[in-house]
Amino acid sequence: MDAPFRVCGSCKHPWEGWREFLVDPELRLLGLQIAPELPEANLLIFEHRCGSTISVLARVLRPLLDGEERHARNFYGSEQCNRHCRTLEDLSACDNACVNARDRAMLQKIVALRGAAGLVG
Repeated sequence: MDAPFRVCGSCKHPWEGWREFLVDPELRLLGLQIAPELPEANLLIFEHRCGSTISVLARVLRPLLDGEERHARNFYGSEQCNRHCRTLEDLSACDNACVNARDRAMLQKIVALRGAAGLVG
């Protein structure tokens, strides 16, 4: 038997797949947490109805991007940075050619997916 995609650490509610997880009305998308020196460790943070937070490595959800290009440069904290990644709650897209812009694009797709399912946040 396959392991579930995620299990709530508090109430132990399981989600079998990432699509089910992303459109669950009992989850609220809090934002994207950037790991400044290690973009492969960027996290999407959700809050479950039980009050627990659940993090998912952004790279796990990158199939949503359908092969969109990855930028090699990391502008986080530099003069070129648009500062979106400094605030967890900032769900805005970034048009910068930065390594973190890919995960911000994915964040936009998740927001759209949740909106299409009638969910806010």
